[in-house]
Amino acid sequence: MQNPLRSWLLLLLIGIIWGSSFILMKKGLIVFSATQIAALRMGVAWLVTLPFLICRFKEISKRQWLILLSVGLFGSAIPAFLFATAQTKIDSSLTGMLNSLVPLLTMMFGLLFFGLRTWLLQVVGLIVGFIGALLLIVMPDGIGGFKPQALLVVLASTCYAFNLNVVRTYLPKMPSMLITAGSFLWVGPLCLIYLLFTDFTARFEHDFALISFFAIIILAIVGTTVAVVMFNKLIQSGGALFASMVTYIVPVIAILWGVIDGESISIWSISGVLVILAGVYLVNKPSPKRQ
Repeated sequence: MQNPLRSWLLLLLIGIIWGSSFILMKKGLIVFSATQIAALRMGVAWLVTLPFLICRFKEISKRQWLILLSVGLFGSAIPAFLFATAQTKIDSSLTGMLNSLVPLLTMMFGLLFFGLRTWLLQVVGLIVGFIGALLLIVMPDGIGGFKPQALLVVLASTCYAFNLNVVRTYLPKMPSMLITAGSFLWVGPLCLIYLLFTDFTARFEHDFALISFFAIIILAIVGTTVAVVMFNKLIQSGGALFASMVTYIVPVIAILWGVIDGESISIWSISGVLVILAGVYLVNKPSPKRQ
């Protein structure tokens, strides 16, 4: 790991920012639709990063542009739409808890497609973590509390995990801001065009419109642009698995915001996230041969 102290500080800050993202989405959903929130989030992120990209186009090769397409889709756009859609039916705290699957899925993709080596205890960690996920999905509010929308969060986490491995493997030396700006270029303009064909402007007649709008703007600038830049830097300096450990922090922050906002947190949900984090701990245990 390069500069451990900086990596740990980045990890903590990103965890706080992303843990707060789910409550911001919840506030945005009071007025705007799930797809409008996701589209505005991507569009604003693109506009914020565009000035940085304009003078650095030549630094990106044709092959890297294709990789940045993948980063834009799987690292930002697809998860943004999935998370917002999921939160129309499930609490923000549950979304944050399920997002803790990312390290487990990162390991799984690393094993299957990116040549990552593992050992028995890490495999056990994967199994334990997925059992915790089943608790959250099948019984978030107790027996019979299955909410299919929770599967959208799992799919979004899968996208994040795949992207972690892509950035670490194929863009290890590209500046993190360039990765972020280049990836948003693929998705931001299309998202803003989409907004023009919705009733986005008409929704500003709602009394809560400005609060919802600024919640999304904060989500776009801080929760998406700034955090993604820091996260890409963290992947490069600390590695994909270390960066994915941000999910130790994200569910804690998401739960705190949920409690503040009056959401009920069941014992099943707490049990599920604790089991997932136990699996994450085992997954991040190094092999005895490397100690």
